Amino acid sequence: MRIGLFTDTYTPDINGVVSSIVTLQKELEKNGHDVFVITNHKAARMKKEGNVLRLPGLELKWLYGYKLSTPYHFAARDEVRKMNLDVIHVHTEFGVGMFARIVAKYLNIPVVTTYHTMYEDYTHYINRFDIDEVDKVSKKVISTFSRAISDSAQAVISPSEKTKETLQKYGVKTPIYVIPTGLNFENFNRESINMEKVKEIRHQYGIADDDHVITFVGRIAPEKSVDIPIEGFRYIDDSKIKLLIVGGGPQLDELQAMVKKYHLENHVIFTDKKPREEVPYYYACADCFVSASLTETQGMTYIEALACELPVFARWDDVLKDLVVENDSGFLFDTPQEFARKLIAFFALPQSERDAFRKRAKAKIVKYDSEVFYSKVMSVYYQAIDDFEDAYEVVKIKTLDDYVRIYVENDKEDQPIKILIRLDDYFTYKIRLHTMLDRYTVADFQHKEIRLEAYRAAIRKLRIKDYTRKEMMLYFNRLPGLGKEDVEILLNELEEKGYINDQRYVLDRLDSMQFSLTGKGKIRRTLLNKGIDPEIIDQALNNFDDVQEADKARKMAEKLMNSVKDKSAAMKKQTIIQKLIRQGFDGDLARSSAEELDFSGVDDSEALTKTIQKALRNYARRYQGVQLRNKVIAYCLQKGFRHEDVIAKIEEMEWQDE
Repeated sequence: MRIGLFTDTYTPDINGVVSSIVTLQKELEKNGHDVFVITNHKAARMKKEGNVLRLPGLELKWLYGYKLSTPYHFAARDEVRKMNLDVIHVHTEFGVGMFARIVAKYLNIPVVTTYHTMYEDYTHYINRFDIDEVDKVSKKVISTFSRAISDSAQAVISPSEKTKETLQKYGVKTPIYVIPTGLNFENFNRESINMEKVKEIRHQYGIADDDHVITFVGRIAPEKSVDIPIEGFRYIDDSKIKLLIVGGGPQLDELQAMVKKYHLENHVIFTDKKPREEVPYYYACADCFVSASLTETQGMTYIEALACELPVFARWDDVLKDLVVENDSGFLFDTPQEFARKLIAFFALPQSERDAFRKRAKAKIVKYDSEVFYSKVMSVYYQAIDDFEDAYEVVKIKTLDDYVRIYVENDKEDQPIKILIRLDDYFTYKIRLHTMLDRYTVADFQHKEIRLEAYRAAIRKLRIKDYTRKEMMLYFNRLPGLGKEDVEILLNELEEKGYINDQRYVLDRLDSMQFSLTGKGKIRRTLLNKGIDPEIIDQALNNFDDVQEADKARKMAEKLMNSVKDKSAAMKKQTIIQKLIRQGFDGDLARSSAEELDFSGVDDSEALTKTIQKALRNYARRYQGVQLRNKVIAYCLQKGFRHEDVIAKIEEMEWQDE
């Protein structure tokens, strides 16, 4: 296979990304593949060195010497064409990474990308004054950008589960494969390290044979939190314990000043940046390793240290799972004081126990073998190529108001597939006739179409009648193909565009329910059943006029007075009170409204006659004589009539016991 590795950083740079790329390059070449590296350098002209093509780049000294290239080079594009690549593997998001994606689209080559850097942890480089709003905006931009560049590839390689979860949080749809970066452990095997050179390094930095050394290897920058272990040495009195800091970076001068401020010059040693090939010797100088960083996507230096049999002191991070186990392959700490306490305790252990730590440390890195790394990456390459070959071509485009219908086809489909998409997707994906879309993008469009059709149906529904958020949620839940996340997206969009608004709904309903003689209680229950927030309801009801509420209760009581029949005046009054309460009026207001009714003209005699007649119809078939009489009396008493009035009326009706 012919593979292009595109990266903004490459040898002689020293960092985790370069280690990953060099390891992969060597394993690919060892297994017979043709590998081309497209990177940049600090120069105005393109340069070719064997299979390495270096593009013109500008060095950003404030960003640890990072070199940035323009995203397109015509001459370089022609050089990449000559490479006849089967797959492009992108290791950076900017400069050379942008060039890679442009070339891939132009030359019709599948893309695999590795997300090496958690950019959220680097916003301090642009947010120099630590402004919260700048930080929020920066992270939002990072999220959107990371999703866009990841979804432009056929596959994404994540060095850890932590990074994969972050990408999923960003909303990346492209398949994500977790593949820890491999290492060639030969370089870190103590048996193959020249120990004479190790002794020379220790002597160079004034480290005695009986001194205990803990080392940090990496970039000296704020995101690495090197200040925490330095701070920890303020709590270590043993002059035989040293901290060896290997690396350079933008925070070097600041940390050197910190060491002088705390008078730790005899404890803390800085080496500045060292060539990559010498780094294993500096690991071998130490008895253990420390890093307080929480910004690693994988933690290459942890793995290198463990490979060199160094127990690791670290702050807990997801990337350390199964690597640093407390009292097994290292120690975890939260504060400088805890770091100091555990380091002192470690060096107080007998030599035999410290040696046991070394063996357990090395056993943790088996899964990071470079051959395992190679085989997993190759599987992703083949999968990406297969997915790319399944890509669809846009063969027809039809605009429909605010939407676009596209027709796509590939060799595996009998006929073109038509998909309705939004205008923003149309422009975001730069869709034109003959644009190629991979099957994941097409599948995503098809899922979005389900959501789009649901949205359009909802608009039609809302144009006829207002509904609350809860009612629309129930409506969407009944539609096929929509998940919980889809429903939430739809509801939020309808709210943003003003199609649903629970506060407006409440005010509109209150206006209409005012005229229907409905009390506050029933209004509140009705709106709660509609899913309205209780606070919104209570706020609206607080604006109700108590005088108006009392007037409604009186009017409703008068209306009910004419509808309650065949009951005594007392029972009519009680029934009206109960109905007013069910209608949502306060109990005291219901009673006072009923008390105001004038029952003086009500003829209980006629109502009693009708009640007796009704009772007779109900009971005459089942009861006779005294039993029937007693049933009729009981029925009339339940309707609120007095016992003596019932007896008198029965006698008046000449109904005799048998």
